[in-house]
Amino acid sequence: MSGRRHNIPRRKRIFLGCEGESEQGYGRLLQKFAKGEGLHVHLVIKNLQPAGDPLELARKAVLISERENRKARLAGKAVTLDADRLDDLPGSRRDVLGLLESENFITVLQTPDHEGLLLRHFAGHEHDNPPPGDSMNKLNALWPDYRKNMSAADLKKQLSLEQVMRAAEKNVGLRSLLDIIGFVHDVP
Repeated sequence: MSGRRHNIPRRKRIFLGCEGESEQGYGRLLQKFAKGEGLHVHLVIKNLQPAGDPLELARKAVLISERENRKARLAGKAVTLDADRLDDLPGSRRDVLGLLESENFITVLQTPDHEGLLLRHFAGHEHDNPPPGDSMNKLNALWPDYRKNMSAADLKKQLSLEQVMRAAEKNVGLRSLLDIIGFVHDVP
């Protein structure tokens, strides 16, 4: 034995604050895709619940990401938020997005909610914009087995990296998150 140590480079750590369990599963799916692509990255996925309004979620994301950054430096920070929840409270959208921007977060805005974002993963549905409360029905028409809080393994049975890239073409926050993870955009 030579006694030499091999330095293994640290994986790039990216914080992903999730509005709920469904988003956590999606974050874990992104981690699986990153591993499959040989990307040297680790998503630090944290559920921000229980929290009340979107501003409280944003504040919690900031606090948890600061704690994670003290453990080991973060290369980026992102948070998922449902657009319909932002619109529920007057002034909330401006306050929440302002706070996140001031703290250098990527905001993956799910319009109107997580199921609406998932709907736009399917070819021909990239521009769909269902009203709040209808996205689950629209998604179930394309994906009858979908249910809330699916695991990454269950999501991967239906969603491919190509579909994620397709959805990112219409979602600036998702595209920015994929960029910082290291995915190359080659899907039209």
